[in-house]
Amino acid sequence: MITSCGELVFPTVTKSNLLMRNIFLIALLAVVCVACEKKQTAETPVNSLTLNPVTLQLKVGDIATIDAGNATNVEWTSSNTEVAEVYYGAVTAKAIGKAEITARSGNVSATANVFVTGTDGASLRISPPVVTLRPKETFDFSYGNTFDLPLTWTSADPTIATIDQNGHLTAVAPGNTTITLSTNIESVTAIVAVEHTWGEYRLVWADEFDGAALDESVWGYNIGGSGWGNNEKQYYTSRPENIRVQNGMLEIEARKEQYDNNDYTSARIMSKGKKTFTYGRIESRIKFPGGGGTWPAFWMMGNSGNWPNCGEIDIIEHIGNQDRRASFAVHTVLKNGTRGNNWAKTQWFDYALSESFHVYGIEWAEQEKDGKDVIRFTVDGVQYAEVWEEQIDNNDSWPFNKPFFIIFNLAVGGNMGGQIDDSIFNTPRIMYVDWVRVYQRDEK
Repeated sequence: MITSCGELVFPTVTKSNLLMRNIFLIALLAVVCVACEKKQTAETPVNSLTLNPVTLQLKVGDIATIDAGNATNVEWTSSNTEVAEVYYGAVTAKAIGKAEITARSGNVSATANVFVTGTDGASLRISPPVVTLRPKETFDFSYGNTFDLPLTWTSADPTIATIDQNGHLTAVAPGNTTITLSTNIESVTAIVAVEHTWGEYRLVWADEFDGAALDESVWGYNIGGSGWGNNEKQYYTSRPENIRVQNGMLEIEARKEQYDNNDYTSARIMSKGKKTFTYGRIESRIKFPGGGGTWPAFWMMGNSGNWPNCGEIDIIEHIGNQDRRASFAVHTVLKNGTRGNNWAKTQWFDYALSESFHVYGIEWAEQEKDGKDVIRFTVDGVQYAEVWEEQIDNNDSWPFNKPFFIIFNLAVGGNMGGQIDDSIFNTPRIMYVDWVRVYQRDEK
């Protein structure tokens, strides 16, 4: 210590001062040693880097961790972040495919392979699942091959579409075929629909009902009163009181009268075995009778087999108790009215359908929607509903690729007809059919 006069004065050394000095020196030495250790660790390069595991097999959505051992300051990267992302060693599987995860510390690195399968465990993918082309058009599938195994592409029907070993597709002719991408352990498929090219619709058959009697070379009668599977209350006859052709119309009249233990009579005709059609535009101009309990219909059934295996197309069903309602439906062996699961659509109009004539029809098209059959329901040329093959849960049950016949009938009561208002029979209850026409188109 220096005094004000410049005299150097040494402080008195005590045991207490000496102890404090030693403690300070020890603490300082500890801090210096720790700092030296950290500096040495940070600057000393890692001689080797080992990852564990080096192979990961994950499903989409899985998360797993890769361990880099004692390495510090590790930088993680993924060769394909669309397949797998990595964050401090945590790998997230995002899509089917393969990615290489790299860990780098200083000048050394190590890699691990990540193989991502689908949630169902599939390692192959093909996209899209359905391709629609015109003849001579080409298309390249997108595909993923997780395990880098040799691939084989095949077409179930090369006369419809061919495919090379790079997934390059060529449409040849109209129709459907299945494309298969396979390895020696699994396979995936896609559907190729090569569109038919059609000409314009042309009239192929019609009954204008211009004669004096029903053309029995085309039409036959259903006779009976057993309820017809729908608890209907009428007895169907072939009497002129119930069915006739006059004034350019087919007239089907429902009457309240005792007949063969039934309280009502009416008629039903069909073209079964006489006039059948597969595909086309089928239309009829009809005026419904209206009134509580009436249930007229214009519909079709398959020409072979029993219901429901044969199939049923309800082009239009009208419910007199709901005069503004039009109902469209189809029935198959797996989806039908008995099971209560048939396909059906209802359209409500802002006018009563029984007030005037309307044209009811279907456009029944072959392999038109992604290579599948489709049936569109129309009223006065406007489409109100559509059903197609994919909406039926088993395509093997789709019966609408075979000949169907036409039916006209006027039921009374029953499951859809509902409550009967007997007062409606104070005036005639007649279903008027002006004409029925079938249009088809030729393939170009």
